[in-house]
Amino acid sequence: MSRTWEQNRTAINQLWPQCQWTDEERRLWSDDLASVDQDVLYDAARNVKRNNDTLYPQLKWFRDEYRSLKRLKDVRNPSRPSSEPRPARVDIAAELDERTKADLMLVVEDATVENHQEVVDLIADKAGDLQIRLHTAYRLVSYLLQRLGLDNGGRVWK
Repeated sequence: MSRTWEQNRTAINQLWPQCQWTDEERRLWSDDLASVDQDVLYDAARNVKRNNDTLYPQLKWFRDEYRSLKRLKDVRNPSRPSSEPRPARVDIAAELDERTKADLMLVVEDATVENHQEVVDLIADKAGDLQIRLHTAYRLVSYLLQRLGLDNGGRVWK
């Protein structure tokens, strides 16, 4: 089933029925969320509700949760056909990897629970820009999550 923005907007209003949106707030939410994958957005909205017991949702929570779920979906369902040849192996210079790792380690050490997803995104961006090796990025993210007491879902360990 493919969801629409109208269906998701209704779902969001039902999950937070006490919200009174101004015209500008409605426009902002629509501008940011109407053009994204609506099936992923629906799951993100439900996760935001599960993880944030508040009267008013924050747009940032939706955007962060959407980005996280979209990445997972894209990894599971790559857009390139399986018959397409894999790209050539990428070799990132050890010096660049070490230098980038040292820079990112400073960011990881300053990270908080509140901004951890931004740090994970920064590490992922550096890996995507071929400035750091994937196994180095994985170790940095693992260290970050362990340091902050978070699991991969962003939930605090009990």
